[in-house]
Amino acid sequence: MRLFIAISFPEQELRAISDRIAMVKSRLPPAAWVRPETQHLTFAFLDEQPDSLLPTLATCVEESLATVPRFVGHLQGSGFFPNARHARVGWVGAGPEEKFRAVADAVRSGVRAAGVTLDRSDFRAHLTLFRIRDQWPPACIEIFNGALRDFKSDPFTVDAVTLFSSELNPKGAIHTPQRKFALA
Repeated sequence: MRLFIAISFPEQELRAISDRIAMVKSRLPPAAWVRPETQHLTFAFLDEQPDSLLPTLATCVEESLATVPRFVGHLQGSGFFPNARHARVGWVGAGPEEKFRAVADAVRSGVRAAGVTLDRSDFRAHLTLFRIRDQWPPACIEIFNGALRDFKSDPFTVDAVTLFSSELNPKGAIHTPQRKFALA
């Protein structure tokens, strides 16, 4: 089973972002836009794992998150990975960064304690909106950033993370919640 641990964002906040993008999307080059129902912030991608791992994984992640307090988060601003000059991923930021990072550190610690090896990539709190293959002209980078640069969502409570399974499908991945883990 292909697994990841993430949070989903409130539907009204995703709609507000989508509304802003809709105003400029026709002026942007092609991109692989993430469908709203699959938009999330990933704390750990576990790749393919046996079903037998789930009980151990659940215990380890639950224990790691036991001391991480719930908090109020928001979505804000925009940018590109790895950077605007060599853009491959367009995103909206999530904050406060240090609170999301504390959750990511705890989740990753629990996953490693369950015996899963994770990549060593740095965690950046963000919501991926699209991926691009061919480089966009600077004017298009600016159009996207201009639509979201001053965006700030309403505050929302971050009080749990979810273990999802992900089934790859020609029409896009299907994410199914497997288990929810509460923050302190």
